[in-house]
Amino acid sequence: MARSNINNGSQDVISDDGSVLLSVIRGEQIHLEVNLGWITDLTSYTITAKIVEADSSEIDHTDPTSLPLTRPVGGQVTTLAIIDPVITDGDFKIVIPADLVDSYNTLPLPEKPSYGWIGVEISDGATGANKQIWKPLRGLVEILYSPSEEI
Repeated sequence: MARSNINNGSQDVISDDGSVLLSVIRGEQIHLEVNLGWITDLTSYTITAKIVEADSSEIDHTDPTSLPLTRPVGGQVTTLAIIDPVITDGDFKIVIPADLVDSYNTLPLPEKPSYGWIGVEISDGATGANKQIWKPLRGLVEILYSPSEEI
């Protein structure tokens, strides 16, 4: 059987469902439920979840395909709280805080959302070469305008 050329990118040996779009409204506090089907006991694992502010000022909001591509200078990085009441299963919740965008450079306006990128990392309790780190969730966070957040 012939082998593929070294630069043939037709098969990815690590499968990925792709990135997600998480749409929240400014001022909402959401508990996002995550199930890790391949882990049955999270006792020795560390879960980290962060949202990094995207430069929403660069977006052409009249073009539905226009999305942020860079981080703003001085942009916010928010470490998200993790709720895991039963660590002997593969389920946990990520808390998207109500004040997520309060310190963003560009706040959401009607028809002009703000954006960030979310990532979740799971690492086991091993050390050195034995340690494994997975990134099961990553994607774009769209933060929509809310009139109730106006002062």
